Amino acid sequence: MLWEGLKLMGIGMATVMLFLLLMIACIEWVKHLTRNYTLLQQQALNSKRKSSTNSPETDTTSAVPIEVFAAAISTFESENNSTKT
Repeated sequence: MLWEGLKLMGIGMATVMLFLLLMIACIEWVKHLTRNYTLLQQQALNSKRKSSTNSPETDTTSAVPIEVFAAAISTFESENNSTKT
């Protein structure tokens, strides 16, 4: 009975080990296939980072001005004060 349990454990562990080795091999294969694309992406990111550090202008189109936040807060507080009284 003990021997059968040990054999089953050995077969199960070997199956898991083979599956993990196959998974690692597939990951390495995909890494090998996409190495040129990865290098191009890395170069594009580096050039974008260099160009953004050289230009003194920052992209403020996505930033919301503080006045907008102040107006929103004051409107919210005035509405809350009027509903409480």
